[in-house]
Amino acid sequence: MDVEAIRAQIPLTKECIYLNTGGISPSLDPVTAVLVGEYQETAQHGPPLIMDYQRHAARLEEARQQLAAFCGVAAADLCLTHGVADGTTTVFNGIDWQAGDELILTDEEHPAVKMPAEHLAGSHGVQLHYLPISGGEAEILQRLEELITPRTRLLALSHVTTDTGTRLPARAIVELAHRRGVPVLYDGAQSLGQFPVDVSQLGADFYSLLVYKWMYGPYTAGALYVEKSWQERLRVVPSSANYFGSAGARRFEFSTVPPPYYFASAAATTYIQGLGVAQIEARTKTLAAGLRRALTAIPRLVIENPQDPEMCTGIVTFRVEGVEGPHISTELRARKIITRPTGLKFSGVRVSVAFFTTQAELDALVSAVGEIAAAAPRA
Repeated sequence: MDVEAIRAQIPLTKECIYLNTGGISPSLDPVTAVLVGEYQETAQHGPPLIMDYQRHAARLEEARQQLAAFCGVAAADLCLTHGVADGTTTVFNGIDWQAGDELILTDEEHPAVKMPAEHLAGSHGVQLHYLPISGGEAEILQRLEELITPRTRLLALSHVTTDTGTRLPARAIVELAHRRGVPVLYDGAQSLGQFPVDVSQLGADFYSLLVYKWMYGPYTAGALYVEKSWQERLRVVPSSANYFGSAGARRFEFSTVPPPYYFASAAATTYIQGLGVAQIEARTKTLAAGLRRALTAIPRLVIENPQDPEMCTGIVTFRVEGVEGPHISTELRARKIITRPTGLKFSGVRVSVAFFTTQAELDALVSAVGEIAAAAPRA
């Protein structure tokens, strides 16, 4: 992998040390070119939807097929969305919840999942239960087994958790849940593009994803996989003709889909496939593991990632005892090192190590964190 050639196509790398791909990825020139080109074509030749509908529709279908193939699912089972929250609320709203029904989340869920779940609790009397994410695979599965009851209607879990970057045993969780008759919805925001994901192999009933983190696509573009047997069972309030006029998962495309975003998403998918997702995973995990080792030399610093390397990803999360995470993140930003503070379970800092990240950048991060930790007053 020619990292310097890749960095030449990411203008932001000239401005700062960007370590927040897990929030929003930086833009790749080839992807930006497609997005800008689509709007330029519209300005010069009119809206493609109007001027050449057949070609426009065919291109959008090609983009859908490309993203579906990347995820290992059929295009007919994938609807285009505006991100994970869009897909999550579609699933939540499509289930006939009764007071006392139970929904299981992890204790690290992003607001895209947690807030709609809390709304269900308030509006329908759904009981929320949280799966603690700590320890190894066996411990997590045992806790989950104990949480599931006859009233459990759905598991809504992150494939990779947002703060500690824990890669859950996704296939094993689905098998456990299905044995108990419970469907599974995965939030794939932090997984797709970090490592190979085959949604069909996982066996999940729903998989909500986005392309503007580890896929390097345009902001707000996403998709939702709906397993065939659920496509007729989800009963949502229809807000577009698609619900009545489309077969498969496409019926769940309720709002206007911005085609340029999905054409650019296809370009991003092509780019990631060209690099090789397995190669991306190998590089980022190696860099991330080295960063964890280096950070542990800093006094009072605690790594908050899993102990099991197989459950680790390119997300490195740490806290410094006595120092608030937002303080560290703000001080890093002043040094043009962009990270994200965490606050779901502890006050720390999340670092997203990407394939374009260099060892020199990580060395600079470690040096800066050491200085900040030493100078900061204890909270």
